[in-house]
Amino acid sequence: MIGNVYQTVCPGCNIGCGLYIREDEEGALSIDFMKSSPANEGKLCRFGIKLPEHYSKAVSMVDGAEASIEDAVKAASDKLKGADVTMLNVGNTTSEESLAFKAIADTLGCVVNTGMGVYSELPSECHPTVGVGMSLSDIESAKRIALFIDPYIQYPLVIRRILKAKENGASVVSVGWRNIHLADENKFIDPDKYESELGLDSESVIIADVHPNADPGWVKRMLNLALKTGAKIIFMKPFVNATGVDLLCKGTGQKGLKEIMDGINEGSIKTLVTLDSDLVELMPNSDEAAETLKKLDNLIVIASRDSAVNEIANVVIAAEPQYAKKGSFMNVEGQLLKNNGSGTAGIDALSSLNQNLGGEAMESASLHNKVLEGIIEKITKPKYKELACEVMDIGSMEGAKGNLVFLYNPFMWFDQKDDNDFVMVNLNMAKRLALRKGAMINLTSEGGSVSMRYKVEDMPDGLILTAKKIPAVTEWVATVSTEVV
Repeated sequence: MIGNVYQTVCPGCNIGCGLYIREDEEGALSIDFMKSSPANEGKLCRFGIKLPEHYSKAVSMVDGAEASIEDAVKAASDKLKGADVTMLNVGNTTSEESLAFKAIADTLGCVVNTGMGVYSELPSECHPTVGVGMSLSDIESAKRIALFIDPYIQYPLVIRRILKAKENGASVVSVGWRNIHLADENKFIDPDKYESELGLDSESVIIADVHPNADPGWVKRMLNLALKTGAKIIFMKPFVNATGVDLLCKGTGQKGLKEIMDGINEGSIKTLVTLDSDLVELMPNSDEAAETLKKLDNLIVIASRDSAVNEIANVVIAAEPQYAKKGSFMNVEGQLLKNNGSGTAGIDALSSLNQNLGGEAMESASLHNKVLEGIIEKITKPKYKELACEVMDIGSMEGAKGNLVFLYNPFMWFDQKDDNDFVMVNLNMAKRLALRKGAMINLTSEGGSVSMRYKVEDMPDGLILTAKKIPAVTEWVATVSTEVV
């Protein structure tokens, strides 16, 4: 077959699953499995299998009209000169492009926000453990595993590691909203009882996650549990290069996604530059996010695929698709994963933009060397970073209240055309609503109403869970009324 084959990494989350993308002469994409990939050993989840649906090539635009990439860079330069700029890169592109983006931030005198505002509230001594965990294979040798994620919905490729641990004699306890089939025990307990009831020790592993909407108090609670029990902890993450962008670009004054959106609404943020970070996709309510972004004076989008935010942007600088880029990513366990594409359009555009703003030119090879200096010399191999911080005071943790809870992470999954377009209820709620086969549940909130399919799960009374965005809901935990339709 004539065409190109790219050895690349799935962008669905930070596990870093290797795969091949085959692009035929007409541009159609297909997936080939990569048996040699260390992170996933050839396995893919439903997102990876459907990855061709994710990619649609971006087009450079200026004020809504198609433009050359050179004209788009010039237009962006003109808008950024003298502006008070906020920059966002959540980690959906290579480490090399991330460094080039940081160079522009340095030229403009600002920071690159990674969306992980939680880091600003954690002691710096904890950052290495939260940022780079242990080898995924270390999960397999644990004697006991405490799950604070739902691997079936959030990080499916972790499941095979947990199953191998069980084959080696490990016991698994899941703490969450619904019962997990692979767990030996499922607990929905008061967080103050974690230490006494979970049975963790130095041969145990805690699997949690950290993401742009993670509550800092919750992350501190997970770290405290590891400190008090001696268990190792690994924080799973969304975004293919979340670890790399954190190590290379994280600076002081970090803002989370909600903080950025609040700043736009309040008028304190007027110019936003994003690098493969679509806030329409990333926020819980896409329509609300789009209306917020329209309030900006200038929205500059640097993107490797077509997405909803491109339609709103004042300027779109279109790079090559992620699979075609020359560069690297760092996964959750600290492995530097190479992308074997040869494309440098994104880096070249960032270099031109930086020069137009008074900075220096950049090229792919030198940026890669800086990645090696900035990451590889600090992390020689995936190795657990022992917690160096003290047990933290987490204060009051009331959190958001409501009966609808999003199991929404990784962030790239919401738009998949699959069988997740339903809400989960328990049998008691199904009986109370007199749900019948083929019926739907109407959910009504302050934002409106929507009808959803349902699935019965073993979970606490009164809750409704969803892994799908619901247009009528604007928060991650919400209050809705229900009726059968």
